[in-house]
Amino acid sequence: MGDHIAVSAAEVFDELGGEYERAFAGLPGQDEALLWLTERLSAGARVLDVGSGTGRPVAATLTDAGFRVTGIDVSAAMVELARSQVPGAEFRLADVRTYEPAERFDAVCAFFPLLLMPQQDVAASLERIASWLAPGGYLLFATVPGDLDETTLTWMGRRMNVSSLPADEFPTRLEGLGLTVLHRHTATFQPDSRIAGPEEHLFLRARRTGRVAPPAHALLGPYPHPARYRGPHALGTDARAAFERRFRRHDIDAVVDALTGCRRILDVGGAAGAGVRAIAARYGSCTTVEIDRDREAAIQHLPEHGITVHPGRGERLPFPDGAFDAVTASWVLHYADDPEAAVGEMLRVLDRDDQHARIVLVQGTPDNHIVELLNRHCVIPAGEQDDHQGHLLHLAARQCVEAGLTDVAYRRVDAALVPDPGAPDQQAAQTARILADFWHAHPCSRRRCWPAACGRGR
Repeated sequence: MGDHIAVSAAEVFDELGGEYERAFAGLPGQDEALLWLTERLSAGARVLDVGSGTGRPVAATLTDAGFRVTGIDVSAAMVELARSQVPGAEFRLADVRTYEPAERFDAVCAFFPLLLMPQQDVAASLERIASWLAPGGYLLFATVPGDLDETTLTWMGRRMNVSSLPADEFPTRLEGLGLTVLHRHTATFQPDSRIAGPEEHLFLRARRTGRVAPPAHALLGPYPHPARYRGPHALGTDARAAFERRFRRHDIDAVVDALTGCRRILDVGGAAGAGVRAIAARYGSCTTVEIDRDREAAIQHLPEHGITVHPGRGERLPFPDGAFDAVTASWVLHYADDPEAAVGEMLRVLDRDDQHARIVLVQGTPDNHIVELLNRHCVIPAGEQDDHQGHLLHLAARQCVEAGLTDVAYRRVDAALVPDPGAPDQQAAQTARILADFWHAHPCSRRRCWPAACGRGR
């Protein structure tokens, strides 16, 4: 261990260039894995090489075998070298933590690309890599295992910070992401270099055989996702009207625009009715289900706007199979007891044979300030799991992909909570009261508990 060294992977490999290829040529575990993969892929298969380096041997071997190879690397020097050495492949300057592929791949090779990043990024990147596999796709992965988080050491004569995970954690994480680990091998390798010592290498071969994962996306972050849903938020109905009166929504227009061509539209969780009114105004009618019983009476006036109102639950919608060509749900999934069951119901009532069939969902982004305030001042003091809106959208997207709705897209839209006019301290106190009640209400001896950290206590 030593002092933290502020050097990036791009800087390290820009400097190393061809020296890295010479030192690690003839790596037995890598060569064996590539031979194994080429025997299983069909001609023209799409392969992604993560951390493609100089392009040799991985991209070169796969291109020579007749596959369509894309390589990504954070080092501009490595990308240029790879392009010159393997002209039959496509190489891009990209970071695994932000790369957004336009397609899924029949195989992904990731030989040692995750070492020069924080440990939390190692886990998150592994999740992203797994999501880029097509159903049945293969993953070849290699790393230097160890419980390391930006540990400073000398490698190839250079001081740098290295992170990894314990050897057993990599296959466990892959299995949890819907992959089956087919082969695991650990070996010690001595690089062909006077300035490099022996290394322990972990090689894994896996295949996507489980549930289909949607493509990773920045708006589904932060990564890694929690292992399970935290459970529903309690609806603070006393403060809901005050919240809605101050809520400036720009997502409504985005939702309405996304429904072009649809005519049989269901909105789940109509709330104050602003969204369903806009849908009905554009398309002539809208059916809505209000999942909060305390809100049913408040929206009974909506039928006069061409809207049909039904009581119900997200997990049990009162409609036959295939009754709608579009289903929308805005700010709803985090109130469901079982979000996956609720999305399953949306898929059940959707006419998936209709050419316009679609589901439109709205939840918070990773930088949503309200969710961040909730997590910092309410959830953590209460000892609960953080709210993670991206995880809910990830689960929903996965279900949609499995159901055949493969055109998954994400769009950021704005919304804001605007307090009443007044002095800044009064506005802050008003906002704190609304959020404490609306976002984190708990029954306690027939009274409502107000977390003191949110600005109010009883």
